[in-house]
Amino acid sequence: MGTTDMLDAIVIGGGIAGLAAAWDLRDRNVLVLEATNRVGGRIKSEPRGDVWLNFGAHVFSGAGSVSDRLLAETGMSAPLVPGRLAAVSLNGKLVASGGVETFPFRLPMPLRSRVALVRAGVALRIAVAQYAKIAAPVPGEDPAVRQLRMLAFMDDRSFSQFAGRLPEDVDLLLRSTLTRSSGEPEQLPAGYGVGYFHLVWNRTAGLSRNILGGPTRFIEALALGLGDRIHRGAVVSSVRQDDDGVTVSWIEDGVAHEARAAAAVVATPAYVTRQIVAGLPDDTAAALDAIPYGPYIVGSLLTGETGPKPWDGLYALATPKRSFSMLFNMGNVLRAGETARRPGGSLMAYAAAGFARALWALDDTAIEARFREDFAALFPGTDTEVREVVVQRWEQGVPHPTVGRSKLQAPLTRPLGRVHLAGDYLGSWYTETAAQTATTAAARIRELIGG
Repeated sequence: MGTTDMLDAIVIGGGIAGLAAAWDLRDRNVLVLEATNRVGGRIKSEPRGDVWLNFGAHVFSGAGSVSDRLLAETGMSAPLVPGRLAAVSLNGKLVASGGVETFPFRLPMPLRSRVALVRAGVALRIAVAQYAKIAAPVPGEDPAVRQLRMLAFMDDRSFSQFAGRLPEDVDLLLRSTLTRSSGEPEQLPAGYGVGYFHLVWNRTAGLSRNILGGPTRFIEALALGLGDRIHRGAVVSSVRQDDDGVTVSWIEDGVAHEARAAAAVVATPAYVTRQIVAGLPDDTAAALDAIPYGPYIVGSLLTGETGPKPWDGLYALATPKRSFSMLFNMGNVLRAGETARRPGGSLMAYAAAGFARALWALDDTAIEARFREDFAALFPGTDTEVREVVVQRWEQGVPHPTVGRSKLQAPLTRPLGRVHLAGDYLGSWYTETAAQTATTAAARIRELIGG
């Protein structure tokens, strides 16, 4: 493909952001370039009969969100996440009922730890209430304005500074939840950490839906609508713009290609965007360099259950002092309204940030063994139900903020002419940030090219 082929838009990156942008421009002459041999990025699942193994992003935004619109347009069924969102297993006891404010009195821990957990819980409750007011949407408000307001909340200190010195068991309890971001409490802004607990304690606060059949079905539906306009194995080396358009260069099947378009959406991770986009303003380049990504190790467990199990009422379980930091019941969404028990189930265990780094040198077989051992300890007598464990590593899993993150927002979201950035690193809503920034980019390109 040569520079004489003038396209309406070129989308670089075939994750949810790139696919969402291309989907919104699917009636135009658009090309999608994905460096790997699969689309979806960190959204990945595999079917296993009626259930599925999940290896990445697993929750999506609800009514009124961009994700909601895309799910509807692609015909996806995405019910609300069922089951308990806040449960804990600590020191041999699983607490999965009652208010979280009762946990300090029900978890087995020394008096010093109980007192520390009560104090931290009170401070979190107050901060979560403040965050809820900050995060509340304003009718007609640009999502970017709301996003900046959320990022700026308690952005001047780390979560560890906010929480103060904590006994080891209390620290691990909070850390197992916060590292879902791929960052450590010492790195994360206090407000961002508070926002996590806001999501956990309030089912309607944000990411709250599962896609029946697994999220890869959503990716496949978007890709199907784009057809052969998606080029896999296309490694982009540069994106250069001038007054008349954008030139993109890439290697595909060992052959160099170059194409011209009226505009481009760069929907790659921040570190890739920094490398391939030429002529970035200095502050935008510096902001991209400042976005860190943390690791994940995921173990997806297929179970052969035929009757009730102790994890049935759970969706999310914090597991401090285990090899994995969180356990999610991916099969729970199938139990809602079930009249007869479906056989089989699926759970997703993962270690993130420091939990992942502690395991990284092990091979997948050793990690599987550790995950199986800890699963058996969590739910004694049920280890024989595990039929399969598949390990997935994400060395640069998801972007996470650091203290002062809100100061990067203006350089990251500034107009860049005919080049538009999209991706989850541009905010704090993960899949929804990716989709929202992508559709904004598509809308701006449509304004540019007309129609």
